[in-house]
Amino acid sequence: MVIELTEKAAKEILTLIEEQRKQNVLGETVYLRMGVKGGGCNGFNYMLDLTEIKTEYDEECESHGVKLLCDPKSSLYLDGVTVDYRDDLLNRGFVFNNPNATGTCGCGNSFSV
Repeated sequence: MVIELTEKAAKEILTLIEEQRKQNVLGETVYLRMGVKGGGCNGFNYMLDLTEIKTEYDEECESHGVKLLCDPKSSLYLDGVTVDYRDDLLNRGFVFNNPNATGTCGCGNSFSV
């Protein structure tokens, strides 16, 4: 499994992790769990979550200092994805560039394969 974060996306995630550590919500080892679930305009939605729990089935990689986890089913759809972070006047949030997607919705949060 290969999932890449841009430097801007990694910086935003690391900032979120530090903010939650200061509130004693997260401990020392934190992962960004990425996944896919059915739904949305095009059939699948992207999921992002911060977690300290890694299962024996999770696939792991690292990008710009962020440890990433993905379950085996989701990795079929996320292999090769690049996640960026946009912060401009009209849009703010994570943006997914998925080479496996055959279609995406206008907001970019759902896709089809």
